[in-house]
Amino acid sequence: MIGALWTGISGLASHQTALDNESHNIANVNTVGFKSSRISFADQMYQDRIGKGSKVLDAEKMYTQGNLKVTGVSFDMALSGDGFFAVSNTRSSGTAETFYTRAGNFRMGDNGTLQDAAGNEVQGWAMSAIDTDNDVISTNPNTSMFTADYTKLISSKIIKYTGSVETITSKATDYTQTAKADNELVYTGYGLKSQSSKVADIEELIKDYSTWLQRLKDEPDGTSSTSTAQTTFIEFPDKASGALSKDGDQAYVYINGNKISQSWDTDYETTMQKLADRISSLPGFKAYTATNNFDGDATVGEVGDYVASTSAAALATGTLKIESIIPGKGFTISELAMTSGTTVTQGNAVDVNTAGTAVIIGSGIGALQSSKEALTEAITGKQRDVYTTTDLLTPDGVKDYSYQITIYDKVTKQNITIPPAPLAITNPADIDAFVTAINTDTAATDELADYVYAENVNGNLVIKTLNSNFDVEFSGSMLRTDVAATIDKNATYSGREGASAEFIEIITRIDQTASKGSQQLRLDTLGISDSAFGEFSVDSSGLLTMKQDGAEFAIGQVAIALFNNNRGLEPTGDNLLKKTTESGDPIYNVNNDKTAKIEGKTLELSTADLSESLVNLMVFQRAFEANAKSITTSDELLNTLINLKR
Repeated sequence: MIGALWTGISGLASHQTALDNESHNIANVNTVGFKSSRISFADQMYQDRIGKGSKVLDAEKMYTQGNLKVTGVSFDMALSGDGFFAVSNTRSSGTAETFYTRAGNFRMGDNGTLQDAAGNEVQGWAMSAIDTDNDVISTNPNTSMFTADYTKLISSKIIKYTGSVETITSKATDYTQTAKADNELVYTGYGLKSQSSKVADIEELIKDYSTWLQRLKDEPDGTSSTSTAQTTFIEFPDKASGALSKDGDQAYVYINGNKISQSWDTDYETTMQKLADRISSLPGFKAYTATNNFDGDATVGEVGDYVASTSAAALATGTLKIESIIPGKGFTISELAMTSGTTVTQGNAVDVNTAGTAVIIGSGIGALQSSKEALTEAITGKQRDVYTTTDLLTPDGVKDYSYQITIYDKVTKQNITIPPAPLAITNPADIDAFVTAINTDTAATDELADYVYAENVNGNLVIKTLNSNFDVEFSGSMLRTDVAATIDKNATYSGREGASAEFIEIITRIDQTASKGSQQLRLDTLGISDSAFGEFSVDSSGLLTMKQDGAEFAIGQVAIALFNNNRGLEPTGDNLLKKTTESGDPIYNVNNDKTAKIEGKTLELSTADLSESLVNLMVFQRAFEANAKSITTSDELLNTLINLKR
């Protein structure tokens, strides 16, 4: 009877615990991500094959999948499958302590990080800090992030490599507003571009750049090689042939099956310049009049004889240089000729082994780089300072000059003076004398030829930046030293070869093999944009993106933790769990492979079943009452025994 009394008491205690647990389940029926728990009863020790009651062996969490509810809230996330969000608490002690949760009702904290409702920071693979030297390509050295000035989105792609994720995004200022036509008096026959053709070139290059970026996204770990643009020289019958000599005569060439023609205009030389201008008006092309005997020896048509030129001798040869400004995009010259009445005199395309450049179609990152460089040059363009013969050589007589420039140096990232002492140009006879002096500057260091190049274009001195520094600006100081007079560049003719706009490309990177940290969401803090916020989203692998002005940036990736024994996790309140020896350490997979799938704008509901819990309450209540009855019965029997003694 004494044993029955204590057995009943153990039943009361264990079922009281069961009632407490079931009440806890009911209380959390609306708690996001809550996992209901159940009591595991066990019988107690036996004596003479008779047990001594019950005990609570374990109160175990049931890690079953909860129902998912679409909320439409951007920062809400739900896990579908096995795994836990990892969050870090640094608020109390300052020392980071990591907890685990299934509750994905997140938000952006005051410091811009992704946090849970209690302020714990969600952990994952954070975006690497942007290296402005290697991750940012900007034609404006004072700009290293996107600003409101960059209104033209060129392209934006998220590229997933093995073990990392990159976002490549490029923008430009409004090139349709800044593009200006080249001056026809200076540049006719020499790559002349109108305002509309400059814009059309950029649009063609954007298509090419976007195509290569998409290919890189489709095959991120493929091979890489650079592309080369095609350059072809063509030879029409020369002036001396008489094939083009009067009104009604015509010169034409078929490029990619399209006929480009020019009728007689004023004289042979002008007609050839006009034909070159027509070709230059095609999107993606430039054409120049050229010489076929550059070295001037007796042999015409040798390797190296061909070069763009506007000299009278070059114009009389009927030679044109045609180049594609799009790397990797070739073109075909199927026919070229001059017609006079019914007489057709054929020309020919020069073999690429003699002059020109064969097209090479690259691949991967290398091809993208080639396309980007061409696009950047078309958007920005080389600075071209123009001095006319009138500016420099009038009046006649003996004159001496000096020339020096101040230019931005990409290596030192500052403006420098080149050459250190002004270049002396003594009594030049013509524009070619200026060209020769500038291009053969013999300063011991910091020669002009390292930064700029001079040309005689239709009798004008044109000084422009090189291909390697086409996007920088310089200021030239031309002095007439014999009278101490400054000669300014010709304001009407000077300008930029391209659209005079600015270009910027930013590459962001998430290293999925790096250590994990908090997820920063503010684009200004990340160094991407001077505007902080955008449209937030998360994909099924936990990749966090922020979309702003049409560009989408991968800014981090939530890490999903797996455990060998979920039931070994220790609940600590606030929807948080703590690892234990029984649970083991968390396991993280690259790109969250083989973990729970993340559902954006969705929450996982509590797994507590209200109807089941109410039934359990009644069962536990009856069991409690029954155990109480066994105690009262034992008590009555004891009283009976005591009364027998009396």
